[in-house]
Amino acid sequence: MTQVYLTQCGRFTATHHHGGTLAEGPHPHTFAYEVTFHGPLNAEGYLIDFRVLQDFLAREISAHLNSTDLNTLFENPTTEALAIWIFNTVKKQFAQLVSVKVCEAPDRWITYTGEH
Repeated sequence: MTQVYLTQCGRFTATHHHGGTLAEGPHPHTFAYEVTFHGPLNAEGYLIDFRVLQDFLAREISAHLNSTDLNTLFENPTTEALAIWIFNTVKKQFAQLVSVKVCEAPDRWITYTGEH
């Protein structure tokens, strides 16, 4: 049985601030994210309908997080927290999800693959 990996990307802009050792005032990031899925091709030869996936991500991830203050959503609004939240949100709809990557800048990212 043929299996493939599928990755879909998205982005949103949000602000956050940190106390403690991170100690930063409010500042924005344009976060980029990638969600990667793995599994067998269906009878029509694809893993997930891109249109369904894009609509879900636009509505449930990008629109939900865009222009928000992440401190209102997360106790510790780190990129790690975002990766875990995105993973859990997407996994509820798409069982084939294997990883989420969130970038707060082009040279650094967090990858989360769920609890093992």
